[in-house]
Amino acid sequence: MADETLAPPPATEDTAANAPPGRRRIRRRWVVVAVALAVVAGIGIWQGLSARGSSNDVLTGGTGRPAPAFSLPVLTDPAARLSLSSFHGKDLVVNFWASWCVPCRTEMPLLESAYRKVRSKVAFLGIATNDTPAAARTFLSEVHVTYSAVSDQNAAVATAYGVYGLPTTVFISPSGKVLGRHVGQLHSTTLDEALKEAFDVSP
Repeated sequence: MADETLAPPPATEDTAANAPPGRRRIRRRWVVVAVALAVVAGIGIWQGLSARGSSNDVLTGGTGRPAPAFSLPVLTDPAARLSLSSFHGKDLVVNFWASWCVPCRTEMPLLESAYRKVRSKVAFLGIATNDTPAAARTFLSEVHVTYSAVSDQNAAVATAYGVYGLPTTVFISPSGKVLGRHVGQLHSTTLDEALKEAFDVSP
């Protein structure tokens, strides 16, 4: 019976009609499971298409609402602090990351490269989230990031921004409005597209 449950034999009209009641119940259960899986898969595909809409937008969550204010210690100079208002009047890319985040190690050099190309137009800020300052500083030196980075050791700012996974990158207008976000690792193509979409800037 265990083998039948794991791999039920294909049914024909004759065998389905003449099969013992127990075997017919097993087949019905398999049909129910197959239908349920098809429904779940269909919902997943629909949600994916709905989230992207009819466009190829890289960013989501462009609410246009004010970005939550913050003031955090600078990783390379803990006596200094940077706030959201420090970047008022500038396009701003805010990247939430951590030294223990594996995708961040690949993503951050790409952010650094983009920063070097567009820093006259766009400011970049890295927020080390749920991480110790010492570990975050070591990580910065390893990935050779030179744009501003601050410490959000208890993840309070990340929580205020609705960040539930790393890396997450938020794009903020010069007036401090949230233009959109990208959840997960940015690649060179998606980063270029995100900068174009948010700020109409091409690296």
